[in-house]
This record gives sequence, structure tokens and C-alpha cells, in this order.
Amino acid sequence: MTRQELSSIVHELLEKETGETYPGLQESTSLRDGLNLDSLDMAGLVLHVESRFGIQIETELLEDIATVGDLLDVLDRKIVAKAGRQAA
Repeated sequence: MTRQELSSIVHELLEKETGETYPGLQESTSLRDGLNLDSLDMAGLVLHVESRFGIQIETELLEDIATVGDLLDVLDRKIVAKAGRQAA
């Protein structure tokens, strides 16, 4: 999956979780300040992401996710690790 495809899915999940639209969403956009996500929005988003990709994002990783790009980085790593486990 390309980063652009991943970004598109995250954008879709963000809009599904919040009921808002986010035109011009960029990797540098802050999830809390830029998109005004609170802790409940973040928890819901993480649940959607985990369900969609069949992964688990550990609580300690959430502390490092401040921007859309941070979330994409974590997803990239998790999806690659999952694919590696499935191939083994």
C-alpha cells in the first residue's frame, strides 16, 4: 500500500469518526490543534484504524502521534510488520 493510499484511508476514517470534512489535509496537520480532536475522537479513530488494518496500536505509541504524518508513520511500520509476520 502506498503512502498516498494510506493517507486517503486515514482521511476517510477521520471524517467517519468526527462527521467533519477536512479539505486540504496535510501530513503536518496537528490532530489535536489542527483538527480539534479530543481524547475520545482519538480513541475512536484508533479503533477504526485498528479494525480497518487488522493491527493494534499500543498505548505508548499514541503519545508520539501528534500529526497526520505521525499516524501514517506508525501505520506504515505496523502494516509492514504485519505483512512480514504473515509471510513467515
